[in-house]
Amino acid sequence: MPVTSFALMILGVIGAGGLTVWALNAWGVLTVLPVAMAIGLIGRWALGRVPFDDSHP
Repeated sequence: MPVTSFALMILGVIGAGGLTVWALNAWGVLTVLPVAMAIGLIGRWALGRVPFDDSHP
């Protein structure tokens, strides 16, 4: 992994954490928690492996 990609990943995680803390302070846990869970589930689905399909010629 190139250093630039690694640095951007670290900055992205720090930024997402800061945004989450800000949202918790602004809107409260009951609003932010379901949204954070939905984003996490969508991310898990998007990063999941797709099985190779060789049934079509």
